[in-house]
Amino acid sequence: MVDLGTLGGTATSAAAVSPSGQVVGVGTTGGDAEYHAFSWTRVGGMVDLGTLGGTITIASAVNPSGQVVGASRLPGDAESHATLWRM
Repeated sequence: MVDLGTLGGTATSAAAVSPSGQVVGVGTTGGDAEYHAFSWTRVGGMVDLGTLGGTITIASAVNPSGQVVGASRLPGDAESHATLWRM
């Protein structure tokens, strides 16, 4: 078992793992005010993938090339768009 850590908040949840061991998911930021997608590797640790301006992003899958897919809310959190992160 490996503790992946947090993004400064009190919760994280893993959603997928690549063949190389890259883990993606979602975690709360400091003060638990926002939910951000993350990518974790043994070498780089947990990295906040940011947002498209809203307060919520989720990472739901990762491929062998390290590309991450999920969703991100836009400013004001009124809309959510599909998102691709190239790592």
